Amino acid sequence: MTASRILGIGHHLPPKVVTNFDLMKTMETTNEFIVERTGVHKRRHAEPGQSATDLGAIAARAAVADAGLTMDQIDLVIMNTITPDHADPGCAFFLQSKLGLGTKPALDIRAQCAGIVYGTAIAQSFIASGMYRHILIVCSEVLSKRMDGSYDGRNIAILLGDGAGAVVVGPAKDGRPGILSSILHAEGDGAKVLYTAAPGSALGRPNMIQADDIESGRVHFRMIGKEMFQNGVRRMAEATFEALEKNGLTLDDIDVLIPHQANLRMLEAVVEQVGVAKEKVFVNVDEYGNMASACLPIALYQARESGMVKPGSLVLMVAFGSGFVWGSTLLRM
Repeated sequence: MTASRILGIGHHLPPKVVTNFDLMKTMETTNEFIVERTGVHKRRHAEPGQSATDLGAIAARAAVADAGLTMDQIDLVIMNTITPDHADPGCAFFLQSKLGLGTKPALDIRAQCAGIVYGTAIAQSFIASGMYRHILIVCSEVLSKRMDGSYDGRNIAILLGDGAGAVVVGPAKDGRPGILSSILHAEGDGAKVLYTAAPGSALGRPNMIQADDIESGRVHFRMIGKEMFQNGVRRMAEATFEALEKNGLTLDDIDVLIPHQANLRMLEAVVEQVGVAKEKVFVNVDEYGNMASACLPIALYQARESGMVKPGSLVLMVAFGSGFVWGSTLLRM
């Protein structure tokens, strides 16, 4: 089978910076409360006219260029988002058009915050089979457009930021794999710990959406915070140890751990439970908030640009998101 590696990484962060003090103008909260609970100081917000594919297309072009490729060499585009341009068709098709990919195939995945973990696993399988050579994976979110500053929604709203990250996965030129393992898990029993009820066909009525869905808050995220936190910490710790065991490694072998940037308190709990040295953990949630699926590819890009991730570094990305969905990707850069 053909070995795969990440050939290029790209990202895009909207220039508009929104501080905790800015949020205080639109919802009942304080800077002290946000920092104490989440560790977030600021985040980026897209402009009103920008969509997930607008941000995603910028990150995608950067990743393709970083890989030393041209867009016509991309064989498949995979997109993950929880903030699609439209309800349907899939967001990948709108992105595919903006990238000028003609009739190249495109598909959506809905792995929430684990989008890059699931996406690279899918890409690796396609490449190993010989079906495709270069696969573009884009994770893009405009969560500012899904913010609910009411009492019921602010526990999530204070976290959210916008951004996009992308990677190109392709064959390893020297035959040595860059993607060493992909571990995927899900537990649908926890799907309603963080979910959005409407629109939906499971609401026990003839219409997927109706007028009072907005007023009632059914169109907004609703989260049981304690359960989300506890499961996130446990599952990301488990994914870390599972990756080490699968590859016959110890924590000492890992150069950089990049966890999903859910909130700083969750990351601190993961670090404590895993027992990894803090200097090995990449963190940017204080600057950008929780960007859902965009977190990991952006963090991977920034870790590389900062020099924390170098050629040859052994990098472990771990993720957890609503669904529940979690997993890890072990990379040799």
